[in-house]
Amino acid sequence: MIVDFRMRPPYKSFLGINMYHPVCNSVLPMNLRGSYIPSAHEKSLDLFWKEMDEAGISKGVMMARSVGANGSVPNEEIREMAELFPDRAIPFGGVDVCSGISAAVKEVQKCHDYGFKGIAVEPGWNTPARMPDDAYFFPIYAMCEQMNLPVVLTVSHMQGPNLEYSNPTHIQNIANAFPDLQIVVAHACYPWIPQIFNVALLCKNVWLLPDLYMLNPYTPGREMYLNGCRWLNCERVIFGSAYPCYELKAAVDDVRDLGFTEAELEKIYCGNARKLLAMTTGTVI
Repeated sequence: MIVDFRMRPPYKSFLGINMYHPVCNSVLPMNLRGSYIPSAHEKSLDLFWKEMDEAGISKGVMMARSVGANGSVPNEEIREMAELFPDRAIPFGGVDVCSGISAAVKEVQKCHDYGFKGIAVEPGWNTPARMPDDAYFFPIYAMCEQMNLPVVLTVSHMQGPNLEYSNPTHIQNIANAFPDLQIVVAHACYPWIPQIFNVALLCKNVWLLPDLYMLNPYTPGREMYLNGCRWLNCERVIFGSAYPCYELKAAVDDVRDLGFTEAELEKIYCGNARKLLAMTTGTVI
């Protein structure tokens, strides 16, 4: 069983986000490992499910997005996917602060009422861009901590005007301020690889989702991921393809090619995701 914790399937508003125009694994730097993805290019959900099966992926986390210019996916569509495909989709809501804190907090409550399993926030792509530990987000973090909802923060060199926005110190500050909040760091603060693994070593409520940066053999510094994962005994490291930025079968194969043992792969492919969802939302997958 493999759980993909970061997927953007070819469904409704997902097709309008920047990753499909063009399909992002067809342009640099992901085209260095990229291959033609029929489901993404043909915008076919049926082909997407077939590619999941061929890759051995049973379920995927589908996250709403609320990031303005880079394309948004409303929470209502994620709820719809979860209702239509309950055996496939694990729903996470998307929240930003562009419309004010009051509106953001209400959106968190709505996601909780929908039965979503977590909340996704992309601080560097808010308008204006904000650091992940900007106090403006604290009411969201506090509410998620109270509701026992994990928060996925997308943090890398791509999110924000400069590299400071991806500095792992921001994640450490949040983890220290909200010790009972489970924080999943999508893109895992790339390129700050050693730093974020050491934050995760110190902060047991930090989970790493390196997705395409750990997957791609051409990623500068990729060789650090094997040691970084073992630094954590492969705990709290979660597999994600970042589809359509990566072809699903290639994502599974490229993690295996890093040299993990079967026991380590079991944790990364599904064990850690199952543990996170069970301890937060009581979800058994």
